[in-house]
Amino acid sequence: MKKSLLPAILTAVLFVLPGYMFSQTTMKLSGTVADSSKPLALVTVRLFKKPNQPPLQTTLSKDNGSFQFNKPDTGNYILTFTHTGFAPKQLAITVAPQAGDMQIGPVQLSRATGMLKEVVVNAQRPMVEQSDDKIVFNVEDDPTNKTETAIDILRKTPFITVDGEDNIRVNGKSNFKVLLNGRETSMFARNVKEALRGFPGAMISKIEVITTPSAKYDGEGIGGLINIITKKKVAGYNGTLSSFSRTSDKLNNFSVNGNAKLGRIGLSVFLNSGFSDPVLQHNTNTTIPSTQTIYTKRTLDGDQYTSSRWSFGNAELSWELDSLNTISLYTNIDSWSNKTESDQTITTEFSGTPSTTSYYSLNNKAKNPGINVGSDYIKKFKRNKEREFSLRFLGEFGKSDAELNSFQDNPGTDRYLINNSYATNNQYTIQADNSIPVKKNGKLEGGVKAILRRASSDFQSLIKYGATDDYKTNTSNTDYFKYAQDVISLYSMYSLRLKKINFRFGARVEYTNVQGDFISSKTQVKNDYFTLLPNIQFTNRISQVTTLVFTYTKRLQRPYIWDLNPFVYNNDSLNISYGNPDLGPQTAHALSAQLRYGKGNTFAGINIEGSYSDNKILQYSSFDPQTGITKTTSLNIGKEFQSSLNLNFSTKITLKWNLFVNGSLRYSTVKNNSDASQSNSGFGCNFNLNTSYRFTDKFTVSSYLGLWQEPRTIQTTYPFNTWHNVALNYKVFKNKINISLRAVNYTEKTHDFKNITKDKNFYNTNITRQIRRGGVLALTWNFGKLTENVSKKKGVSNDDILTKPAAPAGN
Repeated sequence: MKKSLLPAILTAVLFVLPGYMFSQTTMKLSGTVADSSKPLALVTVRLFKKPNQPPLQTTLSKDNGSFQFNKPDTGNYILTFTHTGFAPKQLAITVAPQAGDMQIGPVQLSRATGMLKEVVVNAQRPMVEQSDDKIVFNVEDDPTNKTETAIDILRKTPFITVDGEDNIRVNGKSNFKVLLNGRETSMFARNVKEALRGFPGAMISKIEVITTPSAKYDGEGIGGLINIITKKKVAGYNGTLSSFSRTSDKLNNFSVNGNAKLGRIGLSVFLNSGFSDPVLQHNTNTTIPSTQTIYTKRTLDGDQYTSSRWSFGNAELSWELDSLNTISLYTNIDSWSNKTESDQTITTEFSGTPSTTSYYSLNNKAKNPGINVGSDYIKKFKRNKEREFSLRFLGEFGKSDAELNSFQDNPGTDRYLINNSYATNNQYTIQADNSIPVKKNGKLEGGVKAILRRASSDFQSLIKYGATDDYKTNTSNTDYFKYAQDVISLYSMYSLRLKKINFRFGARVEYTNVQGDFISSKTQVKNDYFTLLPNIQFTNRISQVTTLVFTYTKRLQRPYIWDLNPFVYNNDSLNISYGNPDLGPQTAHALSAQLRYGKGNTFAGINIEGSYSDNKILQYSSFDPQTGITKTTSLNIGKEFQSSLNLNFSTKITLKWNLFVNGSLRYSTVKNNSDASQSNSGFGCNFNLNTSYRFTDKFTVSSYLGLWQEPRTIQTTYPFNTWHNVALNYKVFKNKINISLRAVNYTEKTHDFKNITKDKNFYNTNITRQIRRGGVLALTWNFGKLTENVSKKKGVSNDDILTKPAAPAGN
């Protein structure tokens, strides 16, 4: 018990102690601001040490015109005052070495007169900004982000939670899309977790979160969109070199990015490469049948080693033809490979007879290279700069090459198996979007998009039963599968602003045509359907700092080719899995209410949502009591009701102390449409608590505490888990090099993750023991000067299919 409380106690000390220490000595710097006749509310007041540097503190004046800061150290400072309709004002102050609070004389602002030709404002944005349809986390405003990866920064981002295994949820949902500068990239689409683990935070300018995508986006039933905006504002050149090493999974990652601009032409390049050496984990899988005719208990127990290699990157060339026309060309490359080796003992127990022991070994190798190429054309209009037309093209070309070799040394007959699979997945997208302002308060948007997917899978299974025998083809599990999916979509959306209220009405119509052909078995799959997807949003700016949002959405999810491919993974003869070529799409309806508060450096948000789906795609396991075989596949048999509560809070407790809290609580009820007696319900949660304290300009301490539990599925219950770390961050060489040392799960060497799967025919437990305690060393070198924008393109985003799952590695 004492051991389990230690991380919580250490984290609590780190959270509370800085506030206690500094609350005892902090004095106040205060004043008032007014115009010629009355006090002014909501004036933005900033405190600077030097011009052209980020402000030390930012606040808003109250209704009576008063404002207040923590009193800074002795020295000279600058106060700036800005407010809509008033001329900005600057005031120099001197903080003398004397005790007590400091009060400055009343500040008076003058009304702005005449036309302003050009105004340049050097000011610090709030850490979290909000608009009608998205939340923006300004990553650059937190210095600790420069030594972290994208996955660490997402732990602080509103409406996003990340568990201890780096699984991400947006608004409580695991199905989401990650974009890079508004575009979909193969590196995030194919392996989002590893890509975000390797993406350096020093590259990120801000993260946009859309929890309720509009009709403009593809009809996928996603929990939201994450758009990572990188730093591209350069004159001349700039760049970042980063390295990241973690001992728990023997991970090493290296990345470089560079930006350059010459006249109207800009270039941005990012490359990342890394590897994870073989890491030991122990697995125990036990199956107990309800009807114990074939056996009473079967247990697989043994060690497994996993390793991986990856490299990915992107490049963009932007050409500003003139002030109204821009063309960009871009490409993304990625390559992933992984290897799994395991040696297990299979113990089978029987009723009335002695148990038997067999040995099972597995060697699994997979490679997944891919490349994207795309182009954007964006046109503005001279008479109305708010009007925009865009034309975009994207081609994606991916491959998957897997080889799996297994051996079962059974008491009776040995079994040698080789499964080979080679797949291609190509996708072509073209889309046109038009945005037209209607009078001064409305906007009409519309567009058309075509996605043409062409995929194939050439799979072969070889088997033999003796070491000296020749392998023979298993014809029942060997075939060539060709798959084509065409999606044509139209959307229209109208938004209208009436003072503080904004209405958005939209609808998307999608036509899907699917054709599959199994060459050897001469089996064909054909399906086509129209789907109408309405989208409604009501936004009310209750005040300058508070926003209320109501939405209704209907979304569609199409199965990935992985879910359709009938290739059977039968490495363990009694545990097999395969795709379902008859799998159809799923639709979901969702209602949500969101209340957001943002003032200065404090943001708070609460989101309540209810959703319903009656044809949900479920991964379902069935047990045959006569053969003892467990089969797993995907089926459209789910009826799901889900309600969720998402809470978010971030603030600067003091000038040097940041706090981020994100939490999600979900209650799900899942029923089997094919079996009314089968259902499951329960809670799931994700909770992240992150804090950082800047002792000096060079030295920062940060800590993180996470709690999570996956929601129950129709058959499986997941464990409750915790995650914690503490980091020391230091800058050297004129703050150009950032060094971070972290201790991760420092009180727990290993941890057992236990999943329970059950129905009326069987009861299965799977326990995976993983290394938890680890250390991290991260180095980042920033160089160059950031002053001018390279590109503002958004690119193509295809977000209408399920996220591709990892390939089964066998048992």
